[in-house]
Amino acid sequence: MEFAGLSDEMWVSVKITVHLAQTGLGLFIATLALVGYRRQRTRSMLALAVGISLLTFVSYLVTLAAVRVVPPVALPIPSTLTESVGLLSILYAIVLARRG
Repeated sequence: MEFAGLSDEMWVSVKITVHLAQTGLGLFIATLALVGYRRQRTRSMLALAVGISLLTFVSYLVTLAAVRVVPPVALPIPSTLTESVGLLSILYAIVLARRG
């Protein structure tokens, strides 16, 4: 089956390429936040670096690992939990860490 002139195999390649680019970009941004933490030693920068890492890099790794362990019905649960913890970490960085 083709869509937009590309075969299913090509779409899988495009999907993997986009995921890897997103993961690399997230890892780069998290590294910049970690460098900011090392300069300023603030909890908010550390929480931001952890949150971005969880949303992008770690979430993708959890998804890859879950494919081998988790049944297909429950496959989104591990990555969704990882992303939720990442969002909570970013929320902490933006709102709560500035108070203390």
